[in-house]
Amino acid sequence: MTVLLRSRSLMRGIFHHHHHNDNGAANSTDVKEGNGSDVAACVITHSHSTTTMADWEDDSSSSHCASGGDATNYSLPPTPTSNSDSLLPPIIDDCTPLEHSRRIEIAKSHGFAYDEVHGVESILQALTPHERTLLADDNMPLRHYRAEKGNLSEAIRKIKLTLKWREEFGVEDIKRCFDKPNGIHTGLSSEKQQELNNLADIITHENKTGKIYSRGYDKQGRAILYLTPGKENSTDEWNNMRHLVYHLERAIACSRRKSGREKVCIVIGYQGFKLSNAPPLSTTKHTLAILQGHYPERMCRAYVCDPPFVFRSFWSIIKMFVDVATLEKVAFCTGKEGKFVLERDFDTSITEKQAGGTETLREFGSREFLFDTPFDCTFDE
Repeated sequence: MTVLLRSRSLMRGIFHHHHHNDNGAANSTDVKEGNGSDVAACVITHSHSTTTMADWEDDSSSSHCASGGDATNYSLPPTPTSNSDSLLPPIIDDCTPLEHSRRIEIAKSHGFAYDEVHGVESILQALTPHERTLLADDNMPLRHYRAEKGNLSEAIRKIKLTLKWREEFGVEDIKRCFDKPNGIHTGLSSEKQQELNNLADIITHENKTGKIYSRGYDKQGRAILYLTPGKENSTDEWNNMRHLVYHLERAIACSRRKSGREKVCIVIGYQGFKLSNAPPLSTTKHTLAILQGHYPERMCRAYVCDPPFVFRSFWSIIKMFVDVATLEKVAFCTGKEGKFVLERDFDTSITEKQAGGTETLREFGSREFLFDTPFDCTFDE
C-alpha cells in the first residue's frame, strides 16, 4: 500500500489513502512490519532538504506497528520549533489506514464528506490572523478535523476554543517558565519575569512527589508520561492543571524530538492509591476537558496498571465523562494479559515498575528533571 500525496499552499503533506501498485511515488521507502507484510513509509521534506527516513533511524525507534496489525506510517513535513529544524526528524503520522477508513465511515453516517485536505484548508481560512499565530504547530488543524470525524463546523468551533484557552491559560508561559539562561528570563520585563518565576514555583511544588513526569519511550519512540495518583500532594485544582499541561507539552516535545511522532503514551500506576487520593469530581472533569478538548489526537494509549479494587467505584463515575474515542484507547493492565500488553508496547527493561519494568531504575529527581533536563528530553535520558 502506498500513498498519493497532494501539496497545497496552506497545508503541506495532507494525504488521501489509495491502493496503488505503482512504485514511482516520490520519497517512498519500503519497510517491513513485524508480521512481515509490505508497507510504504513516505517521508515528505522541504524541497531543499536531502534528509531521508534512514538518516533518523536508530536502534531505539522503529517504524513497526506496536500492535502488530496492518498499518502504514505517513510522514508529514517538519513543524517549526524553538530547536533548529535541521536537528528534528520528519514528522511521522500515526494514523493507520484502518483509522482513516473508520473516520470516513463515521463521517458518512453523519452526512459529512471526509476530506482532510479540504478540511484543513477550511479550518485555516476560518481562523483570524491572530488565531493563526496561536497554533501549537502546523498540524493542529488536522488533529482537530480528525477528532471531529469530518464535522467541519465542530472542528472549527473547537479549535477556536482551544486557541483561546491556550492564550488565556498561558500555555506558552508554562512551557518556558524554567527556561532561564544565566538565572534570568532574558529580554522580559520585571513583571513578566516574576510571572514566569511564580509559575516555576507552582510546578516545582506540584512535582515534589513525582506524581507526573516523562521517562523513556515506547517501542515506536513516543514519550511515556507516568501519572501516579497515590502521590498526589495538592488540592489546588488550577495549579494541578498547570502542572498537568506542563508535562503534556513536555511529553509531546519529547516524542517530536525523539522520533517525529506527535502522540504520547500515558501510564497510570496505582501503587499506594486510596480513595482519599482521588481528586474532586471537578478536578477530574477539568482534566478530561483539557485532554479531550484541547489535546485531541495526542494520546496514543493510556495504560491503567494494576488498579486496586477501590478504583472501580472511582472509574464507574469518571468514565461517564470520557468520550468513546478516548475509552477505546484505555488499556487496563493486570495479570498475564496486562503483562503481555506492556511487553508488546514497551521495552520493560527500561520502564518503571508500574509499567511492567523488570529492572531497578534510578530514583526520579524532580529538581533535576525540571531545572537541569532539556524540555524535550525525558528524565534520565
